[in-house]
Amino acid sequence: MNGRVVLEVPAKPEYLLLARLAVTSVGRSAGASEETIADLKLAVTEAVANAVKHAYPPDIPGRVTVELTASAGRLEIAVSDQGRGLADGDEPTASEVPAESGMGLSIIRAIADEIDVGAGPDGRGTRVRFACGF
Repeated sequence: MNGRVVLEVPAKPEYLLLARLAVTSVGRSAGASEETIADLKLAVTEAVANAVKHAYPPDIPGRVTVELTASAGRLEIAVSDQGRGLADGDEPTASEVPAESGMGLSIIRAIADEIDVGAGPDGRGTRVRFACGF
């Protein structure tokens, strides 16, 4: 399967499941192993959870977009928001991550073949893009 699926959901925890289901469906259609799909579901969960938790103030609704692009033996996932964004537009270093932060980006780094973190497609918010070959 070659193709692209775009899912846009409210930035609320209850929508994490939809992102995971999309990864499962696209991954299976593309021919990824169940092990690879499980890893990618974990990675997309971490990326979407980060957007839900950090992108928007609690009283302001927002959206999270998950783009899945499948090509021969590869799945690329981009999770973006239109929220606060990163202060300098780059991935935070370990010293810049608050102590209470989770392991999201570290988990994604361990799973993915490629990862980049920066501003969203229109320069606002944050975009986490990662890819995995299979």
